[in-house]
Amino acid sequence: MVDLFFIMSGFIMMHVYSSHFKNNIQASSLKSFLVARFARVYPLHLFSLLLLVIIVRWITNWGNPPIILEQPADILPNIFLLQSFGFTKIYSWNIPSWSISAEFAAYLLFPLIALSINRKKIVSVILLLLFVVAAYYAIMYLLPRKNPLYPSIPVPHNLNTTFDYGYIRGIAGFTTGILVYLVYQLTAVRKLFSSDLVSLLFILGMTIAMHFSLNDGITVFLFAGLVLSFTANKGRIAKFCNRKFMQFLGDISYSVYLMQIFLQEPFSHDIYLPGITGIGRGKQNIDFSSGIMYCMIYLVLLVLLSYLTYRWVERPSRKFINRIWGNKVNS
Repeated sequence: MVDLFFIMSGFIMMHVYSSHFKNNIQASSLKSFLVARFARVYPLHLFSLLLLVIIVRWITNWGNPPIILEQPADILPNIFLLQSFGFTKIYSWNIPSWSISAEFAAYLLFPLIALSINRKKIVSVILLLLFVVAAYYAIMYLLPRKNPLYPSIPVPHNLNTTFDYGYIRGIAGFTTGILVYLVYQLTAVRKLFSSDLVSLLFILGMTIAMHFSLNDGITVFLFAGLVLSFTANKGRIAKFCNRKFMQFLGDISYSVYLMQIFLQEPFSHDIYLPGITGIGRGKQNIDFSSGIMYCMIYLVLLVLLSYLTYRWVERPSRKFINRIWGNKVNS
């Protein structure tokens, strides 16, 4: 699902910032863009990382016994958003944040991409489309990927790369979102994709693709269609997404993404819940009904935790950074 996030991000950046780089890249526009993006993603990333470091240091003796995913040496690459560039040997610390590293790499390239599209649209679209296809194909079939936990096991032909080639995955998804936005600008396409039926068909297709583990290229294509259909939608789906509760979930979604690990962390350190056997991420077993109950409790607690970090960390930090650097953009 993180590939859907990358596509949405590229779409939104193109919608909001494309006009900032219409004829050239001015220092003021570049600063405004980068400050806004830094203020949006970095404060909560740093907060969640340092909080996790403190918790792990408190409940363990660092790497004794070895904690593969939480090594002190991997803290600095995470601080400097390098955790998707192969600077670590495995996904580490606040694991979802690898995608923030990849996302920021895409931000750095965006002004050049936007300027290129604004100057030579057709040539740029062709080159970007070729890049997306080549990038996804390379990740799935060409790059020398290894399973970080079991190097001898062949890696499936999928897009599940994080710490090693995650930046390529992120830039490819982000670029896909940019291309989707260019398609969205066509009036005929928006009209064609505006019905609830089209959105539901993409949801169904996406669900089938993931359930039956179809080729990730198919899934990414369906993700792109889903973004296009939801943004063009003028039916009940659009009304539902505009409800206050859905808008609230959208507001706190970044906090949800980065804070999810804190409700999982205890169970990576010999903590059990009643009715559960097995230990470790992805290795716990439970009957279905109890699993549903725990899942609902988890989601409620995560929303509450995320609201607190959004209210007291994410939003104030974003406003503060934009204010001290004189940035009027606060998105």
